[in-house]
Amino acid sequence: MKSAGLVCFLCILLYANTGWAADYGINVERADVIKKQQYFVLNADIDYRFSPRALDALKNGVPLTFVLRVKLYRHRKYVWNNTLVSRSIRYRLSYHALPKRFRVVSETLGIQRNFANLEDALVAMGEIRDVPLTKTQDISAGHSYIAQLKVSLDIEALPLPLRSVAYVIPQWYISSGWYKWPLEE
Repeated sequence: MKSAGLVCFLCILLYANTGWAADYGINVERADVIKKQQYFVLNADIDYRFSPRALDALKNGVPLTFVLRVKLYRHRKYVWNNTLVSRSIRYRLSYHALPKRFRVVSETLGIQRNFANLEDALVAMGEIRDVPLTKTQDISAGHSYIAQLKVSLDIEALPLPLRSVAYVIPQWYISSGWYKWPLEE
């Protein structure tokens, strides 16, 4: 009985890896944290490219949720870095068949926008502008600070029947690596 389960699992992995391509993923093209009035704010440009499975699910009404994780920490030489900001920003992309519109909703920022095509929706979702991270008084002059940004598809936000499949199919692991840069004061 155990060997039948193992064979089934291996068949799922073999099926999941067919059509594996590197032409999808998330790329953080640029990111910076700048001083604006009394806050340090995040600006970033992100390129989203979906796998065929994720694109097919989206066009069949499954909303896709993406999480932007932002960290800002003070770099220290001899002890652990001091984390000042650790924030998650969630975006949900959905397709509505009747009006033939794509909708981008920032669950964290409370912004909702509609688009006629997927390309425009992805461009808008990838243009992160003026997201407040911390007050300027929280950053001390004379110290070095590092910022990080990572974007990934939230598999936990998928509908339950699809979620169990998404865990074993690599095409659902759509993520960027950590994009790091020094904070310029």
